Amino acid sequence: MIAAMADAGLILPAYPFVESQIQPASLDLRLGDIAYRVRASFLPGPGATVAERIDELKLHEISLADGAVLETNCVYIVPLLESLALPSEIVAAANPKSSTGRLDVF
Repeated sequence: MIAAMADAGLILPAYPFVESQIQPASLDLRLGDIAYRVRASFLPGPGATVAERIDELKLHEISLADGAVLETNCVYIVPLLESLALPSEIVAAANPKSSTGRLDVF
């Protein structure tokens, strides 16, 4: 079903999926090339997007293109390489169940 949703344009990868990315009941999401370090986690608030708030709140940007070490106890926002275009009757949830969850990264 996940592959069919991608074929139908409901899941939009920036680059083609890696075959192992699509699991029976989930989709492994990929990180983009930039991490934004911000002071604290936040909700964008009414009338604002996360991207707009990042521009206001970021301390600095870190390139992930060649790998990077991120500091513990710091908040980073990293855009994903996948986005969704779901109809209103379909909802989705994200969960850090894989290696990022085991490393206490959310």
